[in-house]
Amino acid sequence: MERPAEAVAGDSLAWLLTTAHHLPPANIAGAVAEALAQVGAVSSFLFLADHEQVWLQPFGPSAEASPAFRVDGTVGGRAFALETTYIVATDNGARIWVPVVDGTARLGVLAVDLTAEDAGDAQKHRSVEHVASLAAQLLMTKGEYTDAVEVTRRNRKMSLAAELQRATVPPMTLATPRVMVAGILEPAYEVAGDSFDYALNTDMLHVTIIDSVGHDIESSIISHLVNGSLRNSRRNCHALPEAYLQANEALTAVFRELTFATAAFGHLDLSSGRFSWVSAGHPPPLVVRGGKVVHEADTVPALPIGLSGTDPALNQLVLDPGDMLLLYTDGVIEGGRRGTERFGLDRLTDLLSRNLLANLPPAETLRRLVRAILEHAAHELHDDLTMVLLEYRAGATS
Repeated sequence: MERPAEAVAGDSLAWLLTTAHHLPPANIAGAVAEALAQVGAVSSFLFLADHEQVWLQPFGPSAEASPAFRVDGTVGGRAFALETTYIVATDNGARIWVPVVDGTARLGVLAVDLTAEDAGDAQKHRSVEHVASLAAQLLMTKGEYTDAVEVTRRNRKMSLAAELQRATVPPMTLATPRVMVAGILEPAYEVAGDSFDYALNTDMLHVTIIDSVGHDIESSIISHLVNGSLRNSRRNCHALPEAYLQANEALTAVFRELTFATAAFGHLDLSSGRFSWVSAGHPPPLVVRGGKVVHEADTVPALPIGLSGTDPALNQLVLDPGDMLLLYTDGVIEGGRRGTERFGLDRLTDLLSRNLLANLPPAETLRRLVRAILEHAAHELHDDLTMVLLEYRAGATS
């Protein structure tokens, strides 16, 4: 008697989960391929997105048989961008393109070939999606123990300054029924002074965006120090004004010569929608309501961190469910080819509104914004650019 497809799928997941405990990190793709074979896959290929989210690059033992391809203009790229499964008929059956997403942090895609007999089997499709989901979790956890995942995600060498920054940023996207946050850094392989951070603690989402002076190793170190100080204050339960003072003290103690970083850091109370933040010489957040940018948040700025400011103002606003905030560094609006018009705030707000109305995933909204900024600047950025988009969803208790 043939075993039900659900039982086979469950066995493959159980096998992959059990095997993963002692699996060498570089063997993730091979184990995922074996699990997919157990549910009927003829062949499978795992692709990881590069840091610019322009290319999907093969990972694992089948890499030589599966060349990299672009996100834009391909079915696999569409599956990645829209976080949606696509099924394409082939001569021998079907190829399923499944996004590899850990929660909402998108990592890449799986290409899975099924026979003609299995091509229309909805349970097979679900089984493939379940394996892809577990594969994403393994990439996130096992990837911490190897360079293999990180090396695959690079399509060129990364600068030391960017290496330092990448080591401290959290996953690019987090979403729960109550809140969403997504961030992006550019230039992906040379970023130095910009950084962002977030942490979700019960009923509070903490968020930080930093823009350090300069564009070199020292700039990266400044950003590290400021971010580390703000994290330390947050974890020691210090109030936002005190966190500002301590970051200023840390920076001036280490760097005797004049140096500074602008920053916006604060927290969103998920029970009330109240967002409180300190603006250390940073551009005001953009408030989004009904899918459109409605205004810049009223902001009383303090001096940038490192310039010995005192008594920073605590800015506050209340978000309604569905409202969003966009925090960004000045490189976003100042981008442009030398001697030409900068990208500008008007262009940013218009493009953000149009992408939000298209109901794209948050990470894809930011990716498209960055691609537009890069194209406007002819891919010649003269400053880092960073964006953090958060949405207050409320109305849920988990």
